[in-house]
Amino acid sequence: MNEQTGPSSRAGVAITEPPRKSPWSTRAKLVRVLWACVFATVWKVLPSDTARARLLGLFGATVGPGVRIHRDVHIEIPWHLSIGAGTVVCRGAILYCLGRVTLGERCLIGPFAHLCAGTHDYTDPKFTLLREPITLGDGCVLMSDAFVAPSVTLAPGTVVRPRAGIFKDTEPGRTYAGNPAKPVEPAEPVEPIAEGA
Repeated sequence: MNEQTGPSSRAGVAITEPPRKSPWSTRAKLVRVLWACVFATVWKVLPSDTARARLLGLFGATVGPGVRIHRDVHIEIPWHLSIGAGTVVCRGAILYCLGRVTLGERCLIGPFAHLCAGTHDYTDPKFTLLREPITLGDGCVLMSDAFVAPSVTLAPGTVVRPRAGIFKDTEPGRTYAGNPAKPVEPAEPVEPIAEGA
């Protein structure tokens, strides 16, 4: 049978891809499996934010005092995660830490917000994994379903409205809306969310 390269081919013709090499060492793969098992079991039943912060610390995360993190978040590779004091991470949020994710102090990561510090180079036939960092300055607010792309820095005081997508660095104290998001007005102070969010 003839082989053909490329994203698609005629029916009945095999498609070949260039060989891919995993960017993860054997040790990293094993620790990721261990974290996945612990996250699927122990994490879900821990009784407090303090206990969850300690568990993250055991897996290499840096977690400041007073951090509140809901049991119903998704965290990939916690040893790439740093969370500043007083930050709140709400239910359903996704912290996809293939690259380093740094959350400043007193940030609010709203329900189902997605910080995606990993992607692939679609221009490379090997579809190389890119692990690009995300950094949030102090006092940033991501409202429900907001998305932050790899290699983005949110300046202190940035507010991202619901379902907005941030693909470029932001300016301090600005509010962003839309997809791709654009600044719409100066940020207004956001009241702390209630317990149990």
